[in-house]
Amino acid sequence: MLEANEGTREIADEINTRLSLNPGRARRIGNFGFIELEDTWGDETTILNTARVSTSNRRLNRVEDLTDKDRTLLRHLLSENHGTPFETIYLRYRFIAPIFVLRQWVKHRISTWNEFSMRYRKPISAFYIPGPEARTIDGFEVMTENQVSRYTDLLETMNRFYEEEYEKVCEKIDSARKRGTLPGKTGGRDPYRARARELLRSAMPVANYSDVYWTVNFRSLMNFFNLRMKETAQYEIREYARAAYVLFGDAFPLLKELMEDIGRAPDQPVSL
Repeated sequence: MLEANEGTREIADEINTRLSLNPGRARRIGNFGFIELEDTWGDETTILNTARVSTSNRRLNRVEDLTDKDRTLLRHLLSENHGTPFETIYLRYRFIAPIFVLRQWVKHRISTWNEFSMRYRKPISAFYIPGPEARTIDGFEVMTENQVSRYTDLLETMNRFYEEEYEKVCEKIDSARKRGTLPGKTGGRDPYRARARELLRSAMPVANYSDVYWTVNFRSLMNFFNLRMKETAQYEIREYARAAYVLFGDAFPLLKELMEDIGRAPDQPVSL
């Protein structure tokens, strides 16, 4: 069994901490995955105030103060695709997901994306292992337990290769410094170790997990939900999208209710 490196153990501990501190807005996904809605900016009143800027000086400050007229306007804006006011609400998610999921996710470009960098840190030495539901379609087992075992062995080998080769490079650098053939470390980023990380990360499989902060406005988030929660979306990103939707709905129950009422919500029920 592959032993998790120090950075991976720290991330695992942080996941547990976030689940404890923010249980209503954080979820585990799969064998090492995680998602949290860390922060939001704006609410339904922000949308209405923005929409009314050309027609009224009336401003709302609390969602609790919305009248039936306000709710009707909000419903109208959403149903008639008046998109700009919905760009005034922002949400920041943090998620830890397999790299192949991130390659699909990053295609939703109208957002801010900050990802874990293997130039500066060793990779997360945890990788996605498909469970029974992920590898079964309509009762047909696409990938057997024996194949999952071979898959796991291969990925452990690739991760172990990185750890062993990086350790060898570090020992080589330290020996060269002791002999005086390399300059001593002066603080900051070590260029020799950094170059080793840059080269060795090329061997990391896309099943390995990475860590992302994603900041997105509500209009773009609706598009993400509608595309990535469809039954035709890949199972793994669909699981993250479903979790993100539940967390969004807990934070903005009125918007979720309106989306579902007018048919703008994803086309499948969600409960996690």
